[in-house]
Amino acid sequence: MGHSEAVHEALRRHLETSWPDRHHDEFRWALGPIEEALPGFAVHRVSPLGPGDSYIYLSTGAFGVNDEPMREFFIMSPTESPRHVETLAMVAHYHSFPQHRLSHGSVLDIGRPWVKGSENRHILVSWPYSLDRRAAICMAEGEEITYLWLIPISAEEARFAREIGTEALEERLEDSGVNLLDPLRISTV
Repeated sequence: MGHSEAVHEALRRHLETSWPDRHHDEFRWALGPIEEALPGFAVHRVSPLGPGDSYIYLSTGAFGVNDEPMREFFIMSPTESPRHVETLAMVAHYHSFPQHRLSHGSVLDIGRPWVKGSENRHILVSWPYSLDRRAAICMAEGEEITYLWLIPISAEEARFAREIGTEALEERLEDSGVNLLDPLRISTV
């Protein structure tokens, strides 16, 4: 097993160990150039444990060769949708280009609402505040891989993050008490 395959397998085991009581599925996105850019890329879906819990979609294989630091991404959602698999594939593919490396504070326009009916069509790349630290960081083949949270935000919030700063937007989101996973939430800006 090569380095990349071993890391993929370590990520899968890590995710299954992090949520042992939940149902897990793995998906591939066959459209576009993702398989050529990131061979073996997949999205791991962790189902809710019960009412009030969310689905967690996590990438496995967004890291590229010689990435430093190694990053993977996740989206949380109140609903199940292949749209989240597509979003993670799109973000991972974008991240695979050295000139587009994503990190905490990056803001992306994904070109469509994150879920049907939502006004939020941008993504804020944030620290994994919503995950237990043990789930957010995976050690694989001697490498530390951190999962970054893709938070859906409005165009106004994206502009605020770019002009005022990511930290100011994160504080605003936290102070507002909005449910970040509500597809119909209004902008905090």
